[in-house]
Amino acid sequence: MRTFQLFILALIYSVGCKAQVSISGIVQDSATFQPLPFVAVQVKNKGIGISTSESGTFRIACSLGDTLVFTRLGHKPHLHRVNKAGDRLRILLAEDSRMLKDVTVYGDYDIKGIDDWKKDLPPNKQVKTLNKTLEPPPNEVAVFGPGITIGLGGKDKTKNKRDELSRTETYRKTISDPETKKKLIELYSLSEEQYNKKLERFNEENPDVFYLTSSQEIITMMIQFFALKD
Repeated sequence: MRTFQLFILALIYSVGCKAQVSISGIVQDSATFQPLPFVAVQVKNKGIGISTSESGTFRIACSLGDTLVFTRLGHKPHLHRVNKAGDRLRILLAEDSRMLKDVTVYGDYDIKGIDDWKKDLPPNKQVKTLNKTLEPPPNEVAVFGPGITIGLGGKDKTKNKRDELSRTETYRKTISDPETKKKLIELYSLSEEQYNKKLERFNEENPDVFYLTSSQEIITMMIQFFALKD
């Protein structure tokens, strides 16, 4: 009887081991068939995730029956159920047309009514109109959410501030993109408050992300981080 029980346990263990597989493949754009780098590849409902290489290839460990989720900003998510091992996958991601919006660029801006109140000024009075853009303090990086900033430290020197802002330019532009915020909120069904808390934790736990020069790599890291359960 004991021998039979040991046999059953060994059989279950063997089946469990065989269920663990390594899946590899390439992710391409469905229209151009160009390889897509920095695509987030995750095992659904598990804290397992990687990103595709610069040539669009990937390899991830999972189990038979798992579902792989392929996500990239600007493309529709793709789900693939793993039914057998050994196949080299070719995943095609379709472009998400909802992400493409018209952009209007304005040159000089005339303030309406300026000529009316100019009439009340003393003769020969010169009027200068200033265009001012709201920016975070020189040694901080603005992030999404009210009052959330990331201090960069260092001495308050003009050159140091310029160098720091230059090094973090890609990061600041990426996280300031409203479409990035919108996509992540929709992807993980987050409230504004939940999103801000997630982003704050992401910045705290990934300080090196400030200096990455690829916006898509930054977005991929954000997608993978936001997928993790609190």
